[in-house]
Amino acid sequence: MKSRGKLYILIFIIIILVLISYKIYAPFTIQDFKSVNVRNMNTIREKIKNNGYSFAVVGNIENSIAIFDNRILEKTKQNNIDFIISSGNNVRDGDESKYRVFYRTLEKLKTPFLTAVGKREITDGGSDNFYKYFGPFYYSFQIDDSYFIFLDTTENTNLNWQQQWLRNELKEAAAYQKKFVIMNKTPIKVDTEYLIDDSIKYIGDQQLRNFYQDIFAEYDIDAVFSSNLEIFHQQEIKGVDYYISGGAGGELIFDNDKSFYHYLLVNVNQDGIKVKVERLENNPGLPSKLLVNIWVAVQSFFYANYINILLVLFIALTVFYIIHREINKEVNYYRDFAYAENEYKNENLKIAMFTNNYFPVIGGVPISIQRLSKSLRKRGHEVKIFAPEYKNKSQNEDEEDIIRCNSIYYYEEAGLEFPVTNIYSPQIKKDFQAEDFDLVHAHHPFWLGNKGRKLAEKFSLPLAFTYHTRLEKYAHYVPNILFMRKFFANRLSHFLIKNFSNKTDAVFAPTESTKEYLRNVGVSRYIKVMPTGIDFDYYNCDEDKIEKLREKLIGDSEHLLISVSRLSKEKNLYFLLDGIKRLKERTELKFKLIIIGSGSEKENIVQFIQNNSLENYIELIGAVDFREMAKYYLASDLFVFASTTETQGMVLLEAMAAKNPVVAVKSSGIDDVIENGVNGYKTEEKLDKWTSRIEELLTDRQKHDEFSQNAFKTAKSYSIEKMAEEAEELYYKIIQLKKDY
Repeated sequence: MKSRGKLYILIFIIIILVLISYKIYAPFTIQDFKSVNVRNMNTIREKIKNNGYSFAVVGNIENSIAIFDNRILEKTKQNNIDFIISSGNNVRDGDESKYRVFYRTLEKLKTPFLTAVGKREITDGGSDNFYKYFGPFYYSFQIDDSYFIFLDTTENTNLNWQQQWLRNELKEAAAYQKKFVIMNKTPIKVDTEYLIDDSIKYIGDQQLRNFYQDIFAEYDIDAVFSSNLEIFHQQEIKGVDYYISGGAGGELIFDNDKSFYHYLLVNVNQDGIKVKVERLENNPGLPSKLLVNIWVAVQSFFYANYINILLVLFIALTVFYIIHREINKEVNYYRDFAYAENEYKNENLKIAMFTNNYFPVIGGVPISIQRLSKSLRKRGHEVKIFAPEYKNKSQNEDEEDIIRCNSIYYYEEAGLEFPVTNIYSPQIKKDFQAEDFDLVHAHHPFWLGNKGRKLAEKFSLPLAFTYHTRLEKYAHYVPNILFMRKFFANRLSHFLIKNFSNKTDAVFAPTESTKEYLRNVGVSRYIKVMPTGIDFDYYNCDEDKIEKLREKLIGDSEHLLISVSRLSKEKNLYFLLDGIKRLKERTELKFKLIIIGSGSEKENIVQFIQNNSLENYIELIGAVDFREMAKYYLASDLFVFASTTETQGMVLLEAMAAKNPVVAVKSSGIDDVIENGVNGYKTEEKLDKWTSRIEELLTDRQKHDEFSQNAFKTAKSYSIEKMAEEAEELYYKIIQLKKDY
C-alpha cells in the first residue's frame, strides 16, 4: 500500500515535469515567428506588381478565435485581398503565451499580415515580445505609388524622436500618390458615449492631436486607420479621412449601434481609394452580445492557458493526495525521552552526516557541520560526512572523513559551485554499508539529507536532523511559474520542514525562536536547542598580524565596521548599504565597512557603491577561508548586520567572540543572541533607528567598550565543546529509544 502511494505521487510528479518541460520547450516550436512585419513587407512588394491592389484593415483582435479566426479570416478569403493590416491590439495582453496563440492564427493565413503596435501588446512586459516577434514599434514601407507609415502611440517610443522621424518620412512620401497612416490610438477626440470605461482610448493630449491633424493635412494623407476603441467611426478633418475600426474580435461596447464586429476592405487603383465596411452578418443583440463577449474571453483564456490549467490541476491533485495520505497515516508521537535519559551508555559512536553543501564552499551550514564533527571527534566519536563532489577541489583538514558523492550537474554563480548530487548512485549506499554506522544526522530536509533519512530507515538506524535554513526566504530562487514562488514561500517550504522533521527521531534547533517556529509549523518530534559553537582555537592570533591587517583594511578611517554575508538578495544587503550611505551623509565620522562574502549580487552592489560615491566607505573583501575569519573579526570595531533570514545568526556570535558589539535588524534568528542594550542593538527594519545605533556605539567609547566585554561573555557560552556534549547526549537518547521500539 505504501509503495502504491509513492507510485501515485511519482506519476503525478512526472506529469507535472512533462507539462513544465513543454511550457519551457513551447517557445522553441515557433522559431519562424520572428520579425513578421519585415518578412511580410518583402512578400507584399514581390506580390504586387501593378497599380491595383486591395487590403483589409482590422483592429482589436485580442486573440479572438470565434470571431477573427473563424469568421473574419474566412470572409477575407472571399474578398481576394493582397494583404491584411492591423492597427494593433492583436493579443489580449503582452504575455508570451498570448503571442504564441496569435502565432497559431498567423499560421492559418495565406495572406501577408502587417501590424502596428497596440496598447495591449506592451502590457505585462510585452514590448520585448512585440519587438522580437514583429519588429520595430514604428516603421514604413512602399509599394508602387503608395506609402504606408506605422506609428507607435503606446508611449513606448520617445515622442520627439518619433515626430522628427515622421516629418522625414512624410517628406519622402510626398513623391507618392497615395499615403496611409496606421496608428493604434486615433488623433481625433471621440464622444464619451463611445467609451467602454473612463480610460481615454484616443490620444488624450489636445496639442498632440492637433500636431497629427495638421501634419497629416499638410502632406495630403489619404487615410488614417486606428483602433483601440471598440467601435467603427469615420470622420474627415482638413481633407484627411480618419477611420476607427475596433471590431475584429475583442469585447464590444454594450447598447451602442456603432459597436459591431467588422473589418475594413480597402481597394486601391488608378481611380483612387475606396474604403468599405465589411460588417459580419447576424450581429447578436444585447443578451447574445454579452454571451459572445464572455465566450470570447473564456475561449481565449483557455486557448492561451491550457498548459497552465493542466499544471494547476495536477499540482492540486498531487497536493491533495499527499494531504489525504498524511491525514490517514498513523504516527507514534509519544516516545518517552525522560526514560531514555537515564539509560544511555557512554560508548564511542560512528556517525554519518548528510549535507547538500560543504567545503570548499564557504557558508553557515558547512562551518556548523565542521565544528560539530571536529568537537565530536575530540570526544572519541567517528564522524563521516556525505557531501557533494566539487569540480574545484580543495584539501580540507577533515577530508579523509568526507565521503564525496558524485554530482550530475554543476551550477556556478559568482564563482561559487552548487553541485547537484546523484542521490540514486549505488555507490552512496555501498559506502554507507561499509562503515557500520550507529546513527544518521541529516542537515537538510531534501536531496542528500533525504537520502540519509532513507538509508537510516532502511537499516533501522536512529535519525537526527538539524534545522539550519529558513527555506521560505529563498523563494526567489524558485521559477516564477504560475503561483509556484508564493506557494513555496507560504506553504511548501514549511511543509518540507514539518514533513521531514516528523520522520526523524529528534531535531536540533539552533535557537529558542527556531524551536518555536518548528512547533508552530507542526513538528511534534523532540526538539533540542543547540546553537552552533564557536571554535576559539582560531582566535589565538598574533596581535602584530592583527594590527597590520587592521591598518591595511582601515586606511585613513578611525572606525572599522565588518559584515559577513553571502551577497544575495535574501540577505537584505541594500538596507545595509543604504544605512551606511545614511551614516556617511548625516555624520562626520571617519569609518569604513568591510563586507566579507561572495554571491550573485556582487556586480549590482559594486554598481551601488560607485553610484553613491561610497568607494572610501565600503570595501568588498570577497570570500575568506573560515580558518582566517577570526583575524578579520579581531581587526574590527563593530559588527553590522541586516539579514532577516538567519536561523541562529552564527556570524554574530563569531563577531562577539572577537569582542565586537553588534547592530542588527530584528529577526527570529538573532533574538536569542543579542541582548538589547547589553552586547549590541537589534532594531526595527528602519534606516534611521539602525544607523542611530551604529552612530551611538562609534561615538560613545565607554559604551562601546562595555558592550564589547559583554559580547565576549555571550560568545564564551557558545563553545564547540558544549555543542558536542549536547549533541552526544541526544544521540545516546535516540539510540536507546530506537532499541526499545
